[in-house]
Amino acid sequence: MAAITRSQTFRRIASSRPFRPAWNSRRATQLVEQRRPVTNATKPDYIPDLHTVSRVDAKPGGWHPTLVHSSGEVKFTVIRLDADGGEVPNHFHNQVWDYFVPLEGEAVIETVTKDGVKKDYEMKPGSFLAMPPEDIHRVRNTMEDKEFSFLLVQSPRTKYDFFAK
Repeated sequence: MAAITRSQTFRRIASSRPFRPAWNSRRATQLVEQRRPVTNATKPDYIPDLHTVSRVDAKPGGWHPTLVHSSGEVKFTVIRLDADGGEVPNHFHNQVWDYFVPLEGEAVIETVTKDGVKKDYEMKPGSFLAMPPEDIHRVRNTMEDKEFSFLLVQSPRTKYDFFAK
């Protein structure tokens, strides 16, 4: 007789539990977000120069997010911030990590940890920042005459959320 694995045991327990509807809208939103279709999951994407990806219309605050690839558990976006104060406004994610890789220009990422500790990070090409879930953060271009662009990697993609703060 074959041994029963831990995942098989969990599936048996989970399938025997009665269905309980979501008890609040936040949980319902999370359940819907977990079922989002995955794009580009099976095809390779090649971008010879991330500086050349198409520019999309600005969101309030002067930021231009261009999705370059999304698959499985990871989402890749090139974001451009307008010169002279363009910003991604204060926000946080409940379960998503943000990984910042500057491509061009200079900016500051202003953060407040879930424990209330404030810290600013100067970003320029060659630097890197990993932002954990629940930390409030804002990305602000510090250059008056040049836009700031960066690659943003987010994971887990299936749990993506954005809460303005």
